[in-house]
Amino acid sequence: MQKDYRVKKSQEITTIMKNGQSKANAYFIIYKQVNTNFEHFRMAISVGKKVGIAVERNKIKRRIRAITTEHKHHMNPQYDYFIIARKGVDQLDYVTFKTKLEQLYRKMNMIPRERN
Repeated sequence: MQKDYRVKKSQEITTIMKNGQSKANAYFIIYKQVNTNFEHFRMAISVGKKVGIAVERNKIKRRIRAITTEHKHHMNPQYDYFIIARKGVDQLDYVTFKTKLEQLYRKMNMIPRERN
């Protein structure tokens, strides 16, 4: 994912958390807030030190970015997102990780729901 798609300032992240909507599951919390100043969505990712050592935290961030990149053409360009990975996410295999994150993306209407 390109750096243009990232929320970089801590003040912006705080604003997203205070003023935005949120949903969570056992492994992730996602906040979203409307931002019409950009032509595309932006996101920030946080993985706390309780999750694991730096190598594991970076691996989780890479996974989140990769899954988000797969869906970036479906995501609403008028939002900023803040994704927090919770403790225990490092124990998931990739398929379960992706499934849990995509379920939360659908709950937040970030990506379209699957049709049967």
